[in-house]
Formats: sequence, structure tokens, C-alpha cells
Amino acid sequence: MDKPQRLLLNIEDYHQQAKSKLPAMIYDFYSTGSDDQLTLIDNERAFRQIKLRPKVLIDVSSHSTNNSINCQTQVLNSTATLSFPCMIAPTALHRLANNEHGELATVRAAVACSTIMCVSTNASVDMKRIADEHHQQIRMNYPQSTSQLWFQLYVLKNRRNTQKLIERAEECNYKALVITVDHCEQGNRECYIRNNFTLPNGIQAENLMDDDNDNTEFGKTYRSDIPIDAALSWKDIDWIRSITSLPVIIKGIIHPDDAREAIRHGVQGIIISNHGGRQLDTCQGTIDALRDIMIALGNDKDQIDIYVDGGIRRGTDILKAIALGAKAVLVGRPILWGLAVDGAQGVQSVLNILKNEFRLAMMLCGCQTIEDIRKNNLLILDNRSKL
Repeated sequence: MDKPQRLLLNIEDYHQQAKSKLPAMIYDFYSTGSDDQLTLIDNERAFRQIKLRPKVLIDVSSHSTNNSINCQTQVLNSTATLSFPCMIAPTALHRLANNEHGELATVRAAVACSTIMCVSTNASVDMKRIADEHHQQIRMNYPQSTSQLWFQLYVLKNRRNTQKLIERAEECNYKALVITVDHCEQGNRECYIRNNFTLPNGIQAENLMDDDNDNTEFGKTYRSDIPIDAALSWKDIDWIRSITSLPVIIKGIIHPDDAREAIRHGVQGIIISNHGGRQLDTCQGTIDALRDIMIALGNDKDQIDIYVDGGIRRGTDILKAIALGAKAVLVGRPILWGLAVDGAQGVQSVLNILKNEFRLAMMLCGCQTIEDIRKNNLLILDNRSKL
């Protein structure tokens, strides 16, 4: 007798279903971290250690009839309106999870859910095809969608090739650059070695194809620059700002000093991130880093948009991040689990689960608006301090 399929009620359900569907080599590629994977574990654990202290006897009935919770994020000189404060983080090679459509399925869900998708430099579908699909979905199916595309950029050793990527992103109407800065060398991801990881035939980092180069990444040869440059520094951030009109957001900030430096260099946003635990193990969990950075910046925090990723698995996690001062969160692995289970519909379902959990958490905490989350003193931190 066949075992009944697990009901897909939450992110962990999608995780377990994806694990059962994906080849072990691909599942490990997505799911594991570096070294002993302590940072990977701590990203989730740190959220659970923060306790909620709800307020009651507040009229939150508007949430029962209005399922659109808006979080406004300044992009360029306009406003991108998210249906709730959650975006799709940049993750590599979506065709490993869904060979037929890959990032095209993910972008369909982003449009349907009115959120921002950060497209990876290491996407398995070319950035223009993703942008064309994004445009077509809005035009044909979701004319009211407020979705946008941001482009995640690895600064390549060949700066001219880096500039070409930026120019292509501008031509394709991406609305911001998200520069990953915590990748001066790839973290010690032992699963790659244990599994002898190689890319399946026909899947490659399409944005990095270059006939003039022949380098190795992820254990398989393809024509590209290796997206690692140990020489990357703040002067490169200044250079990028000088050659583009797009807002620049830095991903990979953990230290408060780097957050201050980002403000001094005029970037529009930072993403507090430890690369999902895939780079430096025993690194601080991102929600703890968010708290430290908000305290360190003081009044200067209003000069920059602050986002956080890593370990977000429930709507209550999103509420906690907003209460600590984040503009929005980004989710990565949950998107891949949804994609592996059911393509675009799976990604859409994952986002809707998080949205509904977030809406319920707002109601049960007595929050009528996003701003209430920030001002209602809802968190107990370390079982002692309160915010």
C-alpha cells in the first residue's frame, strides 16, 4: 500500500517533499552549508529564541477582509509595493530544481504574488529571457502586479565583463543591483567533494557564457569568468555606482562597521546575510546581526534600506525581522523547495503560506499595520531584554 503524500501545509512540508523528489547530489547542493553547518542551523535557531509578546483588544478585523499587506520599499525615485514584506532571494541554477522551466517558473510566481525576484548571476536561464517572461506575465496575466526584478551581481575578475553584466541588466529593465560581497573565496562546502558535484548536461550559468574564457565552477567546465575576486573592495562599490544609475544594494553585511561604511559609500540598501551558512561557518546568525546593526546605526539607519535573509521559515520570522527594523526579508531555500515540488505553482504556494502566516501573526499580535509591528514593543530577546 502506497504511503499517503504529506500534506503541504508549511515550508517544512515543502522541504521534505522536495528532498524526496530531488537527486541527493542536487538536494545537498541546495540544502547544505559550509564546514559543520553551525551557521546554517543558527540562522533558524536564532529566530526561535526570540519570543513574541502580543497586544490584545485591538481591532484587527481589517485583515479578515483585506489580504494585501503592503510594505513600501523605495527603489530609484519610485516605490515598489510588495504584497507583504518578503522577496525572493538570489539563488543559483533553478533548473536543477525544475529542469523544464527553472527561473522562468520562479518569475511567474513572483509576478503572481507581487513581489521582487532577485535574479542570480548564476541563473540557469539568461537574464533577458527572465525579464521577457516577467514583462509578458504582467502584460498578459497580472496587469495589477507590482512585481520587479533586481539583478544579483558577482563582481568578476574581468571588470569589463562585470560592466557588461550591469549594462545588460539595465537594458533588460532590472530595477536594482544586488552586489554579493561575502564571496572573496568559496566556503568549504564539503558536500560538493563528497558528491563529486557536476552540472547535468544542458544546465549552466547562462549569464556567464563567454567564448573567450574556459574556467571551472561547480565541478563542471563552462565558458565564463569564475565569479570570485579576492581583490573586491569598497573602491569597486564606488566604481559600480559611477557607471550605473541603478540603485546599489550590498548583500553579505554582518558587521556593524560594514553597515556604517555602506552608508558612507552612498549605497541605497544592505542585505544582512551570511550566504545562507554557505560561506564562513560559526558566523553570527542574521537576525542577531540585524539587531546589532540597528543598534549601532542609531539614527543613521534611516539613511539606508535594511533587509535580512537566512533562516526565515515562518510568517512569525518575518514579523520578528520587521519588529527589529528590517524593511523586508528575502527567502531562498523555501523558494527552491516549492519550485522542486510543483514549479511555478509550488513557488506561489510557498509565498502564500508565508503571507498568510504573516497576516495571522500580525492579527494575533494586535497589529493593524506594518508600522504597528515596529512600534508595539512585541519582542522579548534573550529571555531578558525587550524591544
